[in-house]
Amino acid sequence: MTRWNIAVVALALAGAACPARAQFFPSGGGGTGASENIEGFTVAGKGAAGARPNRLEIDLEVSAASELSSDAIVKYRDAKKRLQEAFAALKLGNVGVEERGLLVDQKGQAFNPYYMDSPPARRGKIEVQLTRKLVVSCSNIREMDEEAVLQLVAKLLDVAQDAGGKIGGQGDMMPYWYYRSERQTPGLVRFILDDFQALKERAYEEAVADARAKAGRLAKLSGVELGPVAGVREVVVPGEKVGGPDEEMPRKRLESSRFQEIPVRVELQVRFDSGSTPRAKGREVGR
Repeated sequence: MTRWNIAVVALALAGAACPARAQFFPSGGGGTGASENIEGFTVAGKGAAGARPNRLEIDLEVSAASELSSDAIVKYRDAKKRLQEAFAALKLGNVGVEERGLLVDQKGQAFNPYYMDSPPARRGKIEVQLTRKLVVSCSNIREMDEEAVLQLVAKLLDVAQDAGGKIGGQGDMMPYWYYRSERQTPGLVRFILDDFQALKERAYEEAVADARAKAGRLAKLSGVELGPVAGVREVVVPGEKVGGPDEEMPRKRLESSRFQEIPVRVELQVRFDSGSTPRAKGREVGR
């Protein structure tokens, strides 16, 4: 037997002589070793209610460019005025045009993914470009039928294009979108649900009832009674959006790209205490 084989056998015998030890890690992050409190029943309750949209929106963009900033301002004002007058000429009381943020940039300056460091130097003067987003809003569409909404949308789109507006605004450049399974493109029209607070209350009630039914089923299978609610946590809350620094001020509303009933969904995590078992309660009453 070689020296190498003798060393391997010695190590194996030494390991066999020592008893095996299991290593336990505490479940809590505090290092106390205390087990996590899982008393009671924690379930997810879901609720939903829906209604048709009450308003629609169409994004437009008006822009003008020139090497002279003063000329760009004059062209921009004329283009915006032409759009506003075109929609005012419709004389529809439920249609309005809202102005959003103004962008001052140079014409043709866009991000190109093939320039790793910086784009090549531009020759000659730059053209100053002024761009503003306009939102055409039309209210009171809930009671309209689909054909009436279709005719209204067609009229608004035609007026916007005839007046020189760019429908849809400036889209974000996505040079590598073809690597994705589905391209995310916004629709020409957004259908808005503003008045959803009453629907939200109904959805919350349905979510709590759903959680109570699930917890009651678990309590019955476990042979105990269901106790009171010990805690509730919101998981999905309708109407809340978080945007970047260039996004508009957040508003409580729900959006859809289709003219159909918009669902108001709520998801809650509810924890119930567990009561006494039926047998134990019966013994206490007998005493």
